[in-house]
Amino acid sequence: MPTEQDLDLSRTLFGRRTVLRGSLLAGAGLAAAALIGCGSDDDSGSGTPEASATGTSAASNIDQGDAERGKYVKDASLPYPYNFPEPKKEAKSGGIMKVAATWDVSDIDPTVSAAGGTVTVPNMIYNRLLGIQRGPKADPFNQPVLEPELAKSWERSPDGLTFTFKITPGIKWQNLAPLNGRPFVAADAAYALERYSKTGAHQQYYSNVSGFEVVDDLTFKIKMKRPVVDFLNPLGSNKQTIFPKELVDDGTINKRGIGTGPMILKELTTSQRVTFDKNPDYWERKVLLDGFEFRIMPDLAARLAAFRAGQIDYAYAVASTFGDVKNLLSQNANLQVNLLPVTAVRSLAFNCQNPKFTDVRVRRAISLAMNRDTMTQLIFEGFGKSLNVIPWTYIFDKEPTFATGNLGKWATYDPTQAKQLLAAAGQSSLTINNIFYPYTGAYEKTPEVLLPMLKDVGITMTGGKVDYTEFNSQWTGRKLPEFSTSGWLTTGFDADNYFYGQVHSKSTGNRSQFVDPDIDSWAEAQQVELSPDKRKEIWRKIWDKDLDQAYRPPFSDGFTPEVLQPWLRGIRWSGSAPGDNSSYYNWGDQVSYGWLDK
Repeated sequence: MPTEQDLDLSRTLFGRRTVLRGSLLAGAGLAAAALIGCGSDDDSGSGTPEASATGTSAASNIDQGDAERGKYVKDASLPYPYNFPEPKKEAKSGGIMKVAATWDVSDIDPTVSAAGGTVTVPNMIYNRLLGIQRGPKADPFNQPVLEPELAKSWERSPDGLTFTFKITPGIKWQNLAPLNGRPFVAADAAYALERYSKTGAHQQYYSNVSGFEVVDDLTFKIKMKRPVVDFLNPLGSNKQTIFPKELVDDGTINKRGIGTGPMILKELTTSQRVTFDKNPDYWERKVLLDGFEFRIMPDLAARLAAFRAGQIDYAYAVASTFGDVKNLLSQNANLQVNLLPVTAVRSLAFNCQNPKFTDVRVRRAISLAMNRDTMTQLIFEGFGKSLNVIPWTYIFDKEPTFATGNLGKWATYDPTQAKQLLAAAGQSSLTINNIFYPYTGAYEKTPEVLLPMLKDVGITMTGGKVDYTEFNSQWTGRKLPEFSTSGWLTTGFDADNYFYGQVHSKSTGNRSQFVDPDIDSWAEAQQVELSPDKRKEIWRKIWDKDLDQAYRPPFSDGFTPEVLQPWLRGIRWSGSAPGDNSSYYNWGDQVSYGWLDK
């Protein structure tokens, strides 16, 4: 378990959780009614329309939940809760859970990419060194809470330069050749993490690591070049699963996986499916499901039809708006619904090394051309927020607004000034080529809404939709030709992701490829600043300059609805950003709890 010293260092990042949570609730409008309802013996899911009522008489019938089943958390101004408890039922064994996914089968070597097609499958097969609390019990407004997984305990040396990990005894690799059920040892963990540090898309997590040392079969150490506040959190993330050396040595790690995790890979078929059998020898707990299937269904209409017919238990992005949810509930009132909080938003993605975007006036003009209020209305039916791409909770006690000046002056709507800036830059008739992939309905609609806004200031947007593999290989590989409306940012589970990983010029997570010496300097300084107040001051500098230079002009963004079949249990997507509880990636950590209440 973490030592008190680890907790002290963690507090330099998060502050006291009660204070942070209080500021989150206030900013989200939850101060008056974060928890609505009281205890109940009703076994119905708390995501039903009755439980989703905005207060008054219906609230008295809501199961408020508890620490073990999860708690009911809701904003009285929104129609659906952020979280709801599991029903008071005994879990059942058996069945195949079926999920309709939008990613496609890709290289499953977890070092090569952060894309869903690479990350999601390994998370079913492998474990992580540390765990992060996810599922119904996770607080949607809390920072990630680390817990034991492959490592049963860990400690940090007084000087902050050495982490020592004790491996959970009795773990075995899955009983398939060439692993053949051999014991999992410390050298396995050290090997995988060292490989992450030397190759692939996640090297930024290890930029301050000097080496790895195996002490014995159940102990290894990570040596640091300098103390880093946030180092532990990525080790519990979906991006750092622990894979075996044998599959690297025989060259098959990109197409098969043999791990320590709850599921055994059975089939991996591009554009069709990925199937798993349960691991009968799983060390952490009994796996309730007999198996699991991802059906590759990039077409929204096909996912919707399968979901409505009850052929699948969960579908990626089956609802992008509250109107979508209402339509689904009109056909099945027992569906379970919760929302993801909005503390940060998507952004436009430039290749800042492309000559079209090297002039800050062009970037600022494009940002000023966007009417974010109109985007919220047309894409999210009016339920959304205009914020920054960095979660505001790291810096502010209350949600920032344009009126306070905390969102800069270039994320407002001013087409007249946009035209002036383009003229001054000699780009009055600029043409930009947009390539995008429609991960969700919002990603599909964004180019349609943005096109006339850009045209209004003299910018012609060409291009269009490309397939999943083409887009992700360019985006995550930092090879975006010009511009994209679907350039998702690296998912976050600590401050360093946002204030180093996404912004430092040498980081593979800086996919917009901007080079800013000031931001580089601040990004490095915040990694080792142990004073919470001084660290926050550095973060604010990065926040302000990122907005001022319009490296990543923010969109508006909506509340993401998560819709689950009435019988799906033990699975919950309720983590806020920054967090690591995503329905896109994190099935592996929850699947051993999942069951079908049919």
